[in-house]
Amino acid sequence: MKWRKPATLLLTAGITAYLLHKVYREASAVDLSASLFFSPYFLLAVVTGLIGYLFYTALWYVYVHHSTGVSFRKTLLATLAGTYLGFSLNSAVGVLVKVWLLGTDYWYTMGVGLLAIATEFLSGLILIALIGKNAVALLLAGALGVAIVFDKTAYHFLYPLFRAIKKRHTLDEMYSGWHRARGNIKTVLLGIVVGILLIATNSITLYMTAKAVGAEGDYPKFLEAILYSNFLGGVLGTPGGIGANELGITIAIGDSPAAIVTAFLYKFITQYAYAIAGALAFYHLTAGGES
Repeated sequence: MKWRKPATLLLTAGITAYLLHKVYREASAVDLSASLFFSPYFLLAVVTGLIGYLFYTALWYVYVHHSTGVSFRKTLLATLAGTYLGFSLNSAVGVLVKVWLLGTDYWYTMGVGLLAIATEFLSGLILIALIGKNAVALLLAGALGVAIVFDKTAYHFLYPLFRAIKKRHTLDEMYSGWHRARGNIKTVLLGIVVGILLIATNSITLYMTAKAVGAEGDYPKFLEAILYSNFLGGVLGTPGGIGANELGITIAIGDSPAAIVTAFLYKFITQYAYAIAGALAFYHLTAGGES
């Protein structure tokens, strides 16, 4: 519909303005001098933020490359472009453009996206179970791992629900894309390894950002914050996860001024900055800069 694009842009602008206002108001209680941005903690966070983004791209690459042969460079450029459009418009547009740029069909790439999300959560739960000695996280990780490996069982489990809402064809297409993208067990295991590196790197980035700002919390809390951020960013569906991601982080580490500034700075160095670079990647690819 014609009203969706302007409405989405208006929502993005409104949420961004509110977020900036809240950060500005809370930042008065935090020392945001130049020394903070040049501190060893913050500079390390910028570096690990870059590494985390590359691991995120690598997770897509693992599931796309095994059957399509797409290069890592093209996957990175498509991911940057998707980040830009997901931030400026909405995540659905970002996925559609990424599908087009990667040269794969919609349901295949949707399967990759779902696998990437599932792998991130599985990896985070594994880390929380091991580092935080959390039995609930271990149980959830086991259930999610079974669903990924034995995807046909998960399909039959979901089938009655989708049939009841008359969306059986959608489930069939989603399963087809998921199953093709998943590949064999070696592909899944490699994806989990990359996912663990991704979650570990992102949690270190958040931890280092908190140390630079002065927010308190032990490392397992920052692991939980990454999962909360990813979950709320996906469920609430705001463009680029604006606001929802930050909310997830503050739920885990607290709602203090330092925690709010930490959440915003973390998102800036792990996503917002790449949305800016993604604009260049998008116009480079659409101009025929990558075959």
